[in-house]
Amino acid sequence: RRVYKLIDMFQTIHQFTSLSQHRFDGMEPLVKNFRTILEEFQVKRHDLLDFQNNRFDRDYVEFNVRISDLESNLRQFINQSFESIASIESSLKLLNKFQSILQ
Repeated sequence: RRVYKLIDMFQTIHQFTSLSQHRFDGMEPLVKNFRTILEEFQVKRHDLLDFQNNRFDRDYVEFNVRISDLESNLRQFINQSFESIASIESSLKLLNKFQSILQ
């Protein structure tokens, strides 16, 4: 179970790190929030392979709750990005850009 949690966590970190490397106007607060979540988890200095220590499990749940909130904010950001576009061509370009990042 611990390995599955770690895989999930590292995939999430990879996804948001990839997203933060692309520059979208107005996305800086989301990137900053992600970095804060990650730093606060890293400060706890868990032995990730010590499956008997359930403190990691509690912190993992908290991490996922915070990431879920962040993903909700990201969806809202994406929706707002599309609302401000006037042409179909621009919408498709933006969609392609988000798809290449959010795989």
